[in-house]
Amino acid sequence: MKACIPTYIRDTIKTKKGENMTKRIYWENPYQTTFLAKIEKIEGKNVWLDQTCFYPESGGQAGDTGTINEQKVIDTKFDQDKNIFHIMENETTLKTGDSIEGSIDWERRYKIMKIHSASHIMEHFLFKIFGQLKLTGSHLNEKHDSSTYESADRLDQEKLSMVEKEVSNFISQNLPIETYPDEEKPNYRWWKCGDILMPCGGTHPRNTSEIGLIKLKRDNGGQGKEKVVTSLRSI
Repeated sequence: MKACIPTYIRDTIKTKKGENMTKRIYWENPYQTTFLAKIEKIEGKNVWLDQTCFYPESGGQAGDTGTINEQKVIDTKFDQDKNIFHIMENETTLKTGDSIEGSIDWERRYKIMKIHSASHIMEHFLFKIFGQLKLTGSHLNEKHDSSTYESADRLDQEKLSMVEKEVSNFISQNLPIETYPDEEKPNYRWWKCGDILMPCGGTHPRNTSEIGLIKLKRDNGGQGKEKVVTSLRSI
């Protein structure tokens, strides 16, 4: 299974003092692009809100960018207490307690959503054709997903082409994609599509029809490691 989780998934996170922080709107609706919120804290260029559509960097998925009151957000991350903060391009004139309107860079987020689901499907068929491989790291942004696996041998290009064909055939079936919290372990979320089930706290489209055409490429992951890069094909 692709190790893009375990992501802590409390709908509301509590700080050490016990106050509620950061409602995660992106789990309720990953397609929501704008939202209203209140500023909870500001430290330098970092801004904490009571709720957000911005996905924070975690599980290999890059943090969202966008704007808060038309001021540029260049990244989103978790702090040490698992609260979400937004990194501004410049120090803001906003104050704690202010009401704001936030907006994510939807074009970038939507590409990430599509590539993220494609990477799960890729891994399923990668293991089917090459056998189980240990994932040692992954990085996902709007350009590609790059996943590194332990492998004593170079990944055979002919077999990788077979993986790409299987992935493309699966995507073309226009299958629904579900994401939901675990019933027994509420600090985990799951991603499900067809007969593929993987743990994941990231953002995803609702159907494989949204993903479109993909391509896979092998890359050198270092000694004893192989890298598979998943990206969208330009139309």
